[in-house]
Amino acid sequence: SSSVSVNRIAGPAAMSDQRIAYVGGSSGLWAGLGMFTTSSTFFAVWTWSRRKEWVDIMLDYCHHKRAQYPTHTLDRLAVRALRMLKI
Repeated sequence: SSSVSVNRIAGPAAMSDQRIAYVGGSSGLWAGLGMFTTSSTFFAVWTWSRRKEWVDIMLDYCHHKRAQYPTHTLDRLAVRALRMLKI
């Protein structure tokens, strides 16, 4: 009850002292830019050190995409001919 009466007596001028000072409009920009730079650097280091692993992943992905669709008729005939030759 006493804090309510103090606020009524003091008015908005006393409450303005409790607010946090405004830092500036570009502070959010610099924070976002710093986070982007840091995460990009970590990602680049992580991928560069595992480059062979990324190549293997990409080759597996390309083979999967290629094997997803039905093969050409001539490819099927060539595979059958090679199987017969391996007997």
